[in-house]
Amino acid sequence: MILLNILALLFVADEVVALENGEWTAPMDCLRASEMCNQNAQCSSRFRIMRQCLVGRDRSAMLENKECQAALEVLQDSPLHHCHCKRGMKKELQCLQSYWTIHMSLNEESH
Repeated sequence: MILLNILALLFVADEVVALENGEWTAPMDCLRASEMCNQNAQCSSRFRIMRQCLVGRDRSAMLENKECQAALEVLQDSPLHHCHCKRGMKKELQCLQSYWTIHMSLNEESH
């Protein structure tokens, strides 16, 4: 019974809307969020910076870099911050790359 409740909660949580910039929005996959980010010059440049920050660097060193911190702050206000990927979706690997570009930094920042 507990397992069924947990599974039901996970299913519902995936469909719950998120509050972003004062507006309720449906969750979106990271591919769509990345496309939206690419249409915004500031978001797009910060996303590129964030990817560069993560390449070949120790995460703690990345968080000490002011440019990386600034990029992360901008991206926290973008659709990428609340995006998700579904197992087995088309372009799952590409989706996960976008997801982890943001969330690997956020996870390290919270420690």
